[in-house]
Amino acid sequence: MRFLTQAITLALLVILSTASLTEAQSENLAEIVREEVEAMMAQTGFASVSVAIVEQGENATYHFGRLSDGSGPDDETLYDIGSLTKTHTGLLLALAVSDGLLALDDPVALYMPELDPGVFSKNGEHATIRHLATHVSGMPQDLACDAPDQTPDALLACFLDHDQSDLVDRLRSMELLSVPGEQYRYSNAAVRLLGLILERVYETSFDELLTERVFPRTGQTETYSALTPEQHARWQVGQQADGDQAPDASMYFNPAGGLKSTAPDMGRYMRYYLTSEEPLARDAVTLLVGEPDGLGRAYIWNTFRLDTVGQLYHGGGTFGTSAWISIYPEAGLGIFMVTPSVSPTAQADLNGASNAIIARLRYDD
Repeated sequence: MRFLTQAITLALLVILSTASLTEAQSENLAEIVREEVEAMMAQTGFASVSVAIVEQGENATYHFGRLSDGSGPDDETLYDIGSLTKTHTGLLLALAVSDGLLALDDPVALYMPELDPGVFSKNGEHATIRHLATHVSGMPQDLACDAPDQTPDALLACFLDHDQSDLVDRLRSMELLSVPGEQYRYSNAAVRLLGLILERVYETSFDELLTERVFPRTGQTETYSALTPEQHARWQVGQQADGDQAPDASMYFNPAGGLKSTAPDMGRYMRYYLTSEEPLARDAVTLLVGEPDGLGRAYIWNTFRLDTVGQLYHGGGTFGTSAWISIYPEAGLGIFMVTPSVSPTAQADLNGASNAIIARLRYDD
């Protein structure tokens, strides 16, 4: 534990993009982050954590601990962001609605003419685009590779055997597990299908949609699905719960969980929602289901008490990485946290630390 504490101290790196925050504010922010992250790391045993925070329109990044090769994480380190990818897909969906290419309450079957429309209905209710984006379509979590107790290596081999054409084939025999609109059921398959529909209405690939339609808006320059050799050298592979190096299943999960990014780039992503005057930035965080004074969902973002707390959030996990993002548009605050490790409670641990940091920023004197 003493080595971990020393490593945390040695590896702490803080970068502010401009001087809009005063020196005192910057020092206070750094101290709050350090205290909360060190407490979390001591409790969880996470060897390293990277953080991005947006406050008053400025992006600050912080890095703690040591990576598996003994080096400290920094602004160049690329991490899997897992299901945080889904929020990018949600932004694309909001854009497609704005562009008039589809409507939220269109039936899914309208965009999958090669399939029997009955695949997307149950008890006379038809799944819609809104249902896909808010996890109430009734679709299962995954359509393949969902056998219990598979090892990570077996899962990876299964993932590599499936692609988008296989997704369509598996949809032919799919049965909805609940009536559309009635029950929350988190579904990677639904977001993968949503990505396929977006590719069809825009007549281009998901990766091209990101590079041509999303990243120019958000300012992201270091977020990727496929890596060059140079980028791969900066990618932090992460470790599984048993300590083994994690495999990479990014291509299977795109657009439900395949992206990799750096802490500064996730800061740019959050800053778009917090500072952009483009209507799309507001549209994408509009409540689609649920209640403003409780839990709900926007364009794939989860929401919590939008009328008071004003939080939108999402967790992300891969074979070797756990991540968390929360934005508070009305308060102008955003936080991203990532660790190259996994555990049954990793995302909840990141959530708890991020909540503690935000609470101190919002309410401490």
